[in-house]
Amino acid sequence: MAEQHREFLEAGAQVLAIVHDSPQAARAFLAQHPSPFPLLLDATHALFEQYGVESKLASLGQRPGLFVIDSEGVVRFTHLGRQQWEIPSNPVVLEEVRCLPCEATR
Repeated sequence: MAEQHREFLEAGAQVLAIVHDSPQAARAFLAQHPSPFPLLLDATHALFEQYGVESKLASLGQRPGLFVIDSEGVVRFTHLGRQQWEIPSNPVVLEEVRCLPCEATR
């Protein structure tokens, strides 16, 4: 998403990444991989558990979860992958974001 961050902003989205690492590990990651959007820490996994994102040994760690949440806090799109690489493409997510105004008028 970093590559198309500007497109997400232009579509009215605020992108956030939530990581379950320690603050030190997150800082080390950001030093190697700068991010145009905020990284939020969930070291206790409370948010991961609330949204059903699980950590499984078979998936080599944290399974990916991606959510599009509207301005009212309603989850409009959910994707929970089984493996780290199973995430929706940016065009798919952008289409969901762009459709949020459509959902509001239904």
